[in-house]
Amino acid sequence: MTVRRARFRCSVDGTFYYPLDAVLDLPPGEVTVSLARRALRLATHMGFSDLQEELLYQHDVRLSDTVLNRLMRQVGGVAEHDRKEVVEVLQALPEGVAREEHALSQPAITRPKRLYISCDGVMYPTRYRQVEGDRKRIVYQEMKCGTVFWQEGNRTWHKRVISSRDDVQGFGAGLWGLAVRCGMLQSDEVVFISDGGGWCDTVARTYFHDAERILDWYHLAEHVWEAARGLYRDEPDAKKWASRCTGLLRESSGIGLLRYLERCRRSHASKPGGSAGLDALDGLIAYLRPRVAITDYVDYRARGLVIGSGIMESTCKQLVGQRLKGSGRQWSEDGAVAMTALIGKRINGSWEVFWASRPVHRAA
Repeated sequence: MTVRRARFRCSVDGTFYYPLDAVLDLPPGEVTVSLARRALRLATHMGFSDLQEELLYQHDVRLSDTVLNRLMRQVGGVAEHDRKEVVEVLQALPEGVAREEHALSQPAITRPKRLYISCDGVMYPTRYRQVEGDRKRIVYQEMKCGTVFWQEGNRTWHKRVISSRDDVQGFGAGLWGLAVRCGMLQSDEVVFISDGGGWCDTVARTYFHDAERILDWYHLAEHVWEAARGLYRDEPDAKKWASRCTGLLRESSGIGLLRYLERCRRSHASKPGGSAGLDALDGLIAYLRPRVAITDYVDYRARGLVIGSGIMESTCKQLVGQRLKGSGRQWSEDGAVAMTALIGKRINGSWEVFWASRPVHRAA
């Protein structure tokens, strides 16, 4: 259907005005809300080149890279602005009753008996360059990602996600707010799973100090394999030693592995030429010792707790890996944040609620 509109031009600044647009509640720009909603939904799955083919095939519409990029940054920017507003309010409130009461005033998503929380960072390529001698290298930046997940019955898993380029305190506050909406304050058990280091540990200690901590099994296993290859040049020997270590983790948790590693160190140090692999062994011991309290895998498994970060890894792939990474993909700061904000709306099932808030109009 074609609608012909009267157009008026301002004699002062030369801008055009279409009175019918206000009557029809059309947003400024060349894209309707309906098309913007569909185009950006597809944009969270695919690059602009594939998206343009789909738009032409499905809707007989052509949108340029420039239009799509501007639309993505505007609407995704609104989603990011909404998230930041929530975080700023939470950070302005003192820790304790006031902050909890404010968070609880938001509609609850669920109230599970056991709630898991996890976070991690993912590097993505940017448009920025760092000069190194006569070369310019692509600058990679970290997107902080978090997920809150739970199980209904014995089968169905659910999750909600969050992402940002905030500092640790800002990201932690946002993840805490999401966890509260997912029933953290009413849950019988709250479990925080991470690799046990860096800013993730700061988030856990600052915002989830009452949660039970678990060091991601698979991350620790990677450290074991790294040490094994440092100790043994032959792959069969390294595999045998790593299997022994992971077996100890299953049978006697992190404390059992730590004691074994300490015995291995003494044994290697006493052998002629045995000091060659001590750096690798020392590295593993240094990683495990301060985290041994969160490696009681025997107890975790007996209680049916999740001990790995598989859901967190899949979240990182969904939020960043599938869309921000890839051949030829390079992002500006606001572009990357806007895209991950839109992807988060889709994953969280809040896409339609977000669009009901008129983001295209708000972006104008």
